[in-house]
Amino acid sequence: MGWIVADPRYRPLLGVAAALAFLRFVIVPWLDAQSEARERLQVLTQRLDRSTGVVQNREAILAAAQELEAATTTARSRFPEADSVETFRLEGQRRVGGMVNAAGLKLALFDWVLDGAVEEGRLAYGRARFQVEGALRDVARLHGELEGSLPAMSVRELQLNVAGPADSLGDTRATLMVVADLFYRPRESS
Repeated sequence: MGWIVADPRYRPLLGVAAALAFLRFVIVPWLDAQSEARERLQVLTQRLDRSTGVVQNREAILAAAQELEAATTTARSRFPEADSVETFRLEGQRRVGGMVNAAGLKLALFDWVLDGAVEEGRLAYGRARFQVEGALRDVARLHGELEGSLPAMSVRELQLNVAGPADSLGDTRATLMVVADLFYRPRESS
């Protein structure tokens, strides 16, 4: 091995090999570390810029949060508040039954199918299925009243069956089957 170092022809090659080894094991890792440090610094700078923006716009952010809270409170107020599912079910069935009776129709079926929740809106709902029987004109009027008077109701399915001659369509006997979600706000415990 000593003869290679002593031979003048191999010295430039050894110098190039040493320079390449130095580049590979010292310079390249150092450049990689510098690149990673620069990326971390960019991320930190972006976070600092966002934090500075939040601090500088604090009043505007708080005002927007208050406006959003007021709008949310207004929107949530259209949904009735209930202490429990049972209370909500009883009140919902009474309300629909009262509207049906006021329209002079017969409530042939009322059944709660399922209960659910909308976590994002802090709302719950009960899916009800009910069947109304009576004159077609009264059934149609009731449908409009249900949709207009119960803003917290979302009709999922509607089926109308008409039995009778077409010449007196308004007085024809009709059966309306409705599947609807009735939404409410569970009372928040304090």
